Amino acid sequence: MGWTGVWFGMSCIRRFLAGLYALVILVGGSMSALADEGVPTRIHPNRRACTVDVRLLPLAGPLTDPKAEVSGMTWKGDTLVILPQNPEIFGFEDMLGFFVLSKEKILTSLAEDDPQPLQPTMVQCQAPGLMRIIRGFDGLEAMGIMQDRVYMTVEAKDDTIMAGYLVCGRYDMVENQVVMDMTRLTSIPLGVNIPNVAEESMIIEGERVITFSEANGRNIVENPQAKVFNKVIEYVGSIPFPHIEYRVTDATALDDRGYFWVMNYFYPGEKEKLDPAPDPELEKFGPPDNYLEGGCVERLLELRLTDDDRIVRTETPPIYLRLCPDGHCRNWEAVVRLDDGGFLLMTDKYPGTLFAFVVNPYNR
Repeated sequence: MGWTGVWFGMSCIRRFLAGLYALVILVGGSMSALADEGVPTRIHPNRRACTVDVRLLPLAGPLTDPKAEVSGMTWKGDTLVILPQNPEIFGFEDMLGFFVLSKEKILTSLAEDDPQPLQPTMVQCQAPGLMRIIRGFDGLEAMGIMQDRVYMTVEAKDDTIMAGYLVCGRYDMVENQVVMDMTRLTSIPLGVNIPNVAEESMIIEGERVITFSEANGRNIVENPQAKVFNKVIEYVGSIPFPHIEYRVTDATALDDRGYFWVMNYFYPGEKEKLDPAPDPELEKFGPPDNYLEGGCVERLLELRLTDDDRIVRTETPPIYLRLCPDGHCRNWEAVVRLDDGGFLLMTDKYPGTLFAFVVNPYNR
């Protein structure tokens, strides 16, 4: 069924035989029907970090241009919405270009041994004056959808000062376009001023929009905070966020118990900028089988929004991505869950626009 290459050689295959079984069934039907009837086990019995293979899915069309610099993804029903950091290169005047892919096409691609390239469809976004209104506009970084409302974070650089903003609009499914309300623009208190570091991740909880920074390491910020906004993007305060070394580049949606995953990435060339402290993930769960001290880190970490309104790191070990044999780091900037089986990931321009699937070995 085309899945042998996904699983072969995975160092922790014994840990997720049940998940493997679920994914094989997925090829013949729907992944959403595969969850256990009971509560899934979230703590691996060995509590060791796990390394998984990356299955690349071929892409075609304008989104493959590295200038797009994909920065986020989210689901609108069964439609995957892909956010370029530089959507203006696909539009004209005050139009921006986003992209969409259907879940059906993605699942079909995963089920085939030699799939045809997926070609995301462009969706127009009306954002009159966005790049003129925001001084030092440096791109869109994160996206979330609440019913028909769309939220995005904007990164900007005003001289030597980094700035972040939250904007909102509506996703019109009939006209298949996004219309931004440029009369509403909210500044996000960043808490740090590091070049090219802003609010890269967003989660939606009820009628709240919650954003958090790329940089949350112990040597950078004493008390990391996630920023909270209401549905009309008024800032209403902050909540605690855990110390996480390196960059946090995107987040999945919350599940019904408040669990979500973040993409955690480190490029060794940023060591001086990010000043990482000793990595608590290594101390707690040990190194992955592809660990190289001082090298690339490409991994997923599970977090939870608790009932008492804190974001905490869970006891689930990290999921490490098997690194490229040529040593090149892949800057994964976008992540979503794919039902109960795993995750879809996308990179920015390093080393190009890559679209990939990785299994979640901790699902049962």
